[in-house]
Amino acid sequence: MMTEKKLQTGLIAILFLLSAITMLMLSIQNYRYGLYDLVYSASLLSVLFLGVSIYARFTPEAKYLKQVCLSVCIAALCFIILSSFQNPEEVKHWIYPLGLLSYLALSYKQANSLNLIIAATFGLILLFTSGLLSALSFTATYALFIGLASTYAQLHQKRSRTLVELEIHNTLTKSYNFRHLEDTLRKEVCRSDRTGKPLSLIALEVDYFPQLHEMHGLPQTQDLMARLAETLRAMIRAGDSDYFDGKQTAYLLLPCTPSEGVLVIAERIRRTIEESNWPVVDAITVSLGCTSYSYNHKASNDDPSKENTSNRESCASKLISDAQIALFEAQKNGHNRVYLHSL
Repeated sequence: MMTEKKLQTGLIAILFLLSAITMLMLSIQNYRYGLYDLVYSASLLSVLFLGVSIYARFTPEAKYLKQVCLSVCIAALCFIILSSFQNPEEVKHWIYPLGLLSYLALSYKQANSLNLIIAATFGLILLFTSGLLSALSFTATYALFIGLASTYAQLHQKRSRTLVELEIHNTLTKSYNFRHLEDTLRKEVCRSDRTGKPLSLIALEVDYFPQLHEMHGLPQTQDLMARLAETLRAMIRAGDSDYFDGKQTAYLLLPCTPSEGVLVIAERIRRTIEESNWPVVDAITVSLGCTSYSYNHKASNDDPSKENTSNRESCASKLISDAQIALFEAQKNGHNRVYLHSL
């Protein structure tokens, strides 16, 4: 399954390829009409756009794609401005595709800034080369065109943010979902390796949850889990995060927390939940399984920044497995308790 980033990178590759083909066709057309200066400009722009397309298509992850797109758009604008001093009426039509391309390839703020510069610069160029009427006509048309593109880009950006929120959150508890826990754990393991600071994870379940579900039904137990998630979010620190697997297990990810600290936090959570009043069931208890991770610099001669992705995925999976083992031990030894899995 392709991620949103890969889809966006693929779209940028296609758009710049189409732009390269368009500029090549313009180059051929200008050659036929004897506008040789424009032939060179259009050919150069075609090469620039083709280079971005190749970079986006064949470079793994395309790490600096946004910076490359911005640089090429600015370079393209400069070439178009230079060409416009001799052929303003012919070149002004090149600006419209560039303006639209900027909203697709750049950030919303960068695209707005670039298009304001385009409108002001070309308005002045046309004013001095073609007269007031031509300048006003271009400025009004371009403002309308960019206004529509800007509105669409803003709506798309809001929709994308909403879809991302829905993708990584559990709809019942508003906590992050289990897939996002796996992704975040890999990043936090990497950060722990770089900084040397420990990382802790808590797995938590309501004691005798299946029996509560049978006794009170689905709506009541769902309300209970939603209320529990709110309570957990209120108790964790800034920088910590909460997750829910969609069944009955909640997870708390605690960066920069050693095993001694996670035990203190887990015990405080256990006691608070036991002493609180809950809807329908009145009182509940929870069992908590804890585990901690810390990169062993003495045991490894490798640079942690060079650890491969598979090792981090293995560490992340082991952290989840160890927290689940600790949770099982807490339940097996009587429930309503905290258990630490020692590495």
